[in-house]
Amino acid sequence: MRFASRYGWMMLVGWASACGGGGGGSGSTDDGATTGPASTTTGTGTSEASLSTGTEPTTASTGSDTVGPTTGAPPTTTTTTGVGETTDPGETTANTTGEAEPPDLCAGLVQDLMDRPMTPLAKPGLGEAVVDAEFGTTIRRITSVEPVGENPVIKPAYSTIAAWNTDETRLILYDVSKGHLLYDGETYEPLKSLPIAPPDLEQFYWHGSEPSIVLYVHGKTLVRFDVDTEVEEPVHTFDFCGGPVSAGSDPLFSSWDSDRLGLGCDDQVFVFDVATNSVLGQQTLGENPAQVAPSGALAYLSDTGRVTDPALNVLRTLDLAEPWGHASLGRLTNGHDTWNGVVYDAGPGGNDDIGMLVTWDLTDGTSKVIVGPKTGYPYPPAGHISALAIHRPGWVVVSTIGDPAGQGLLDLELLLADTNTGQVCRAGRHRSWGHHNMQIGEPYWAAPTAVPSPSGTRILFGSDWGGGGTVDTYVVELPSYTP
Repeated sequence: MRFASRYGWMMLVGWASACGGGGGGSGSTDDGATTGPASTTTGTGTSEASLSTGTEPTTASTGSDTVGPTTGAPPTTTTTTGVGETTDPGETTANTTGEAEPPDLCAGLVQDLMDRPMTPLAKPGLGEAVVDAEFGTTIRRITSVEPVGENPVIKPAYSTIAAWNTDETRLILYDVSKGHLLYDGETYEPLKSLPIAPPDLEQFYWHGSEPSIVLYVHGKTLVRFDVDTEVEEPVHTFDFCGGPVSAGSDPLFSSWDSDRLGLGCDDQVFVFDVATNSVLGQQTLGENPAQVAPSGALAYLSDTGRVTDPALNVLRTLDLAEPWGHASLGRLTNGHDTWNGVVYDAGPGGNDDIGMLVTWDLTDGTSKVIVGPKTGYPYPPAGHISALAIHRPGWVVVSTIGDPAGQGLLDLELLLADTNTGQVCRAGRHRSWGHHNMQIGEPYWAAPTAVPSPSGTRILFGSDWGGGGTVDTYVVELPSYTP
């Protein structure tokens, strides 16, 4: 696996996602935050070109700054709780059409830029919940791995792969020694081991509307697997492939309706459509398969930053120095697909939107900093991004590493951001040391790789709880969550 982070490149056997980005940026993770408005940068390249022609226009920066560091619609009620500026969770309201409005995911959460130094917090027992004193959020431990073997770990598969199913009644975690495990998504009770064998541990995809169905590739065949009945049903066999089929070394999720996936084999890259049982686009290409965006109407080639249509015709190229960086494809409430990722350096075309969370609109090629120096945050540390709150488009979870002492802004933090508005709230500290861990065989297993539930009301993450010798799974149950 190719793994790039702010702290360098490494190879990790058994974890085949590229696990993303961060390279040799000019800034330091100790840089102080400078306040200022968020950046919205417009792109110029939108013309179409075939992959085979090598013609890709590059988006350029205009540097227009528009949004403040705690952007978004202001909370309707503000209270002082002893842990900082928060909003009242309140009740679900109705809009002018009479339909129930979804809860405000930032309600009751801290929305300031203070350091909030971490204080000691005892590791909870299995099933127990503790309160993060600095942020007031509830953290519940849901697994207890046996402390045996080189890597005693049970955690979410990865930040770009949904852990919960669409209605949040089931949950899949990965045990390094036992494989994929199925849990009750509401009570967190372990149910059973799953006899699935995807190309790599992250390459399974909960169906967007069928709660018991998981999609994955078995050999050269895309299959549907029912987690309740354990029946595996073939969908399509890719006979043109000489070797096995996979999503490559940088896998992301499928389209949110589960109809389209980006796959590859041999030197072929292609987009498959389940509804029509057909390959929509296929190219001979020496890079990772295209990552299909939530709408299914666009795809992203992470090795080069090229945005394509489903036939793999290039539409534009994002001005990113490291297009393969830690990122997650999401979708705004206006229907536009987005690239949401960590950016450490200006792009080759001059785009200087740098931060822990930068959002690129794949439809029009514009970018904006959500969490970064332009919005009052420090230069980004290592971390992961997840835009998989599929029932709350635009909401993104960020998990950072930073200094394991946890004394500053963005040290060991969990953030929740609305990329529609720029609103950012802080959901607590995961207390996992990531690459700083010296107790387990492969420190990368200690990366939290946080992922939201489809409703966005819960955040799942792995933690070594202070650099310990085991990694377990924990859940932040936000004030907006109703069991």
